[in-house]
Amino acid sequence: MRNKIFLLLLLIVSFAFAIFTGGKILYLLVYEFAFFILLNYLYIRHIKNSIDIYVISHKDEITVGEEIAYEITLINNSFLPVFNLKIIDYSPLNAKFKSEEWYLMPFKNKKVQKKFVISKRGIYFLGPFEVEIKDPFGIFNVVKKYDFKLKFVVLPRIHNINVELKARQQLGNIEAENKAFEDYTNISQLRKYNYGDSIKRIHWKVSAKKRELYVKEFQVSAMSEVYILWDLDKNHFAMDTQGIIDENCAECMLSIAKFCLLHSIPVSVIDYNTGKVHIKGRTIKDFKNFIEASLRNFPVYEKSLEDFLRLYKSIPYDVTLILITPYLNNVILGELADLRSSNRELIIYYVNDPKEIEDKISKLDIEVVFWGKKDVKRAKKEFA
Repeated sequence: MRNKIFLLLLLIVSFAFAIFTGGKILYLLVYEFAFFILLNYLYIRHIKNSIDIYVISHKDEITVGEEIAYEITLINNSFLPVFNLKIIDYSPLNAKFKSEEWYLMPFKNKKVQKKFVISKRGIYFLGPFEVEIKDPFGIFNVVKKYDFKLKFVVLPRIHNINVELKARQQLGNIEAENKAFEDYTNISQLRKYNYGDSIKRIHWKVSAKKRELYVKEFQVSAMSEVYILWDLDKNHFAMDTQGIIDENCAECMLSIAKFCLLHSIPVSVIDYNTGKVHIKGRTIKDFKNFIEASLRNFPVYEKSLEDFLRLYKSIPYDVTLILITPYLNNVILGELADLRSSNRELIIYYVNDPKEIEDKISKLDIEVVFWGKKDVKRAKKEFA
């Protein structure tokens, strides 16, 4: 801006001086000076129409802790060189790369690769971009806007874990020795009839062929339907300034859901805002819904966990409730103890430093798993 004002004043003064003196050389200098300014203006307008940029990403889905890599290509379609070109990235997640300057030869392009790491799950956008172009003498500058955005999905880490569930319902694939869990659709073997066997178990066709009574034995299998209550009370994450505990809770939820779905165990996630089931799955094909839920849910609510636990005293007896939380106090533990004493299956995944609650839970008959400690058997991280 200062250059423009200075040149304008210089042009006015030189023109006035030429008028009052009447010298031909001075008039010639004024015309040349004006023509020089006009050429710079036409140059900058031409370059603006000749410059293009393209931005591509190598991946549109990554996992927390992985690098996001994208490539910016600057293209000069003009027969004139670009002396000063600056690209500005307004992406809120990329603080390291805001602006850089380049020089481009005629009909040439330049590729620039950028990488950075995101430590929190979610859906992010890269862009918009602006290209600022200046003439060689810094008199004029123009800005060309590119409003397109690149979408990145950052997924939580997922671990292969083993969840110890008790068989509570008929059907499924968690073995149980109780005859009440026999699957009458799958015959495991035939054997000779023994005194006391039920007549209903006799296989009449085989018995008729062998002229001797044979009875059917069925496969014994069972499963426990799982409800996951993911604590999203923002007051329980007040000390989690970097979001590490929140990320651990998300990866815990997904790891549990993956285990259940791989073993064809029905699993549901409770909506912390409404208290209703909002995600259900039975097979690994449904896992995508749980991943999407992890990207939408964050600790932003002011809902009392104690109220939720009082509500879930009415859940069916044949359901295992898994609570994922970074916070346990005496009131919550009391509600959990009441829930457990009613013969409902309950597992707590505690995602925080266990030192504060180890003494409290040792007196209660509640299964507590400390997520992230050595006693949590996890395979090496697996990306979704």
